[in-house]
Amino acid sequence: MSFNMLIPMCVIAAPPEPEMNASSADPILLAHRGLVQHAPENTLPSFAAAIELGLSIELDVYQTRDEHLVVIHDRTVDRTTNGTGEVLEMTLAEIRKLDAGNWFDPRFTGEKVPTLEEVFKLIREHQRTPVTIALNMKVISPGIEKNIVRLVEKYELFDQLFAFGQSSDSSRRFKQANPKLRTTVYLNDSEVNRFTAALSDPLADCLWVRFIPSAKAMGEARKLGKQVWLALHIGENRPDIWDEARANRIDGICTDWPLVCSRHWRLGAKPKSDER
Repeated sequence: MSFNMLIPMCVIAAPPEPEMNASSADPILLAHRGLVQHAPENTLPSFAAAIELGLSIELDVYQTRDEHLVVIHDRTVDRTTNGTGEVLEMTLAEIRKLDAGNWFDPRFTGEKVPTLEEVFKLIREHQRTPVTIALNMKVISPGIEKNIVRLVEKYELFDQLFAFGQSSDSSRRFKQANPKLRTTVYLNDSEVNRFTAALSDPLADCLWVRFIPSAKAMGEARKLGKQVWLALHIGENRPDIWDEARANRIDGICTDWPLVCSRHWRLGAKPKSDER
């Protein structure tokens, strides 16, 4: 399916919004698994729609039995395809035989589980301005870090991509493969008090947090050149969360509702810029 055919199919009832962020102070919006309200998650149409509308993206990666990198969320193919089985135990050829679109809507029948390379190629060919790519490491298979770095090098995406969800050992393997690959420290909602200490972690090019840091904490992060990404109630339409994160000048928000958030900010009041 050509790229030109993807957009009208996948942006269902979503008018184009040429400027996603209402101001330079707005957080970057990471479309969680692509534009999941309008196309099947973690597929090329879902990512194409997000890219066309100026959004950044979050995606999930696994390595197949024959060491190919595929973009899918679950450990098994059961929920989002017409097949069954564990991704790690399947070959790329086996996975590519599956339909990854019909479960969402018959209009997407025949859509495949994409490879990570296909997604990178889509981004490089069709982004209007550089989009951020949040790469969620689901399972750490032997050699996965080197294989990912090889693709990031090929498509020259180091400035746009960071990996999160991996262990410290995995982050170190990323750095050994290429120190330009940005890695992330994860903090859950009970670890607010670890925020300052986490900023000093040499593996924390970014923080991925499940709480909204204060404006003062965000000021500390900016002084150190560390980006902070919010993953709080991702699947919920929560303007209150988005507004607080925006006011505190967080770098980005991962959400299933990026178009709703963008429109809310575009039509609403400007964020306060004073630090608390």
